Amino acid sequence: MAKFFGRIRKGLLSENRFTKYLIYAVGEILLVVVGILLALQINAWNDQRVRNDEFSNIYLGIIEELEGDIKILDEYLPEYKWKNVKLKKIVREDISLEDWTNKDSLFRSFTSYPDFEIGQQRFELLKSKVAIDEKTKALNRIISDFYHKHSSNIAIKNTEATLSFNRNIEHWEENEEWLSQGYVDKNYRQLGKYAIGNPLFRNKIAWYSIVLRRLEKALREYQDEAKILKKKIKDYLDNKN
Repeated sequence: MAKFFGRIRKGLLSENRFTKYLIYAVGEILLVVVGILLALQINAWNDQRVRNDEFSNIYLGIIEELEGDIKILDEYLPEYKWKNVKLKKIVREDISLEDWTNKDSLFRSFTSYPDFEIGQQRFELLKSKVAIDEKTKALNRIISDFYHKHSSNIAIKNTEATLSFNRNIEHWEENEEWLSQGYVDKNYRQLGKYAIGNPLFRNKIAWYSIVLRRLEKALREYQDEAKILKKKIKDYLDNKN
């Protein structure tokens, strides 16, 4: 191709047709410029496609983490609800010595604690990326607001519940034999005698019940909004494709 254009240039110059040569030279320059611009545009398209694929993979990862959290909470939330029902009965002194002795569920309601932490590794990865268009920016803002709201809210509620739980266990571990009897021997009679008519015990259970209900509410709200966010991300990906 270069030899072909070279022969044309030599022919024009040998015939002293300078004007035509000038027009040809300008056309050749324009052809080169167009080629460069086309190559740059192709590179830009390829770069945008790579970035689109990168965001899509991150969004799919966020959906996967949300689905994992939703599944975990499907198991945990009934346990929180069950615990709060039992704790409420304890605070109301609506339990006989026979029930304390024969029902291990009462002991388990305040001596075990289901810990939960939001999965957000893919969100941390998303924060390091720059959005490629307005729709992506809008979705990223929604995702960011969701995680900032719930990670902070659940962390606070989880800390409250964990502190209350640990304080209670440490106190009973140091001062009451019935705790080890319950854990090791499954013997709850001494616990029943201690619990009935003991205002300090009921006060500790009452505070634990309060913070556990607050945590349960925060987790239910997170699960509900996680389902909504998952749908929004799926809709975005479907429209992209």
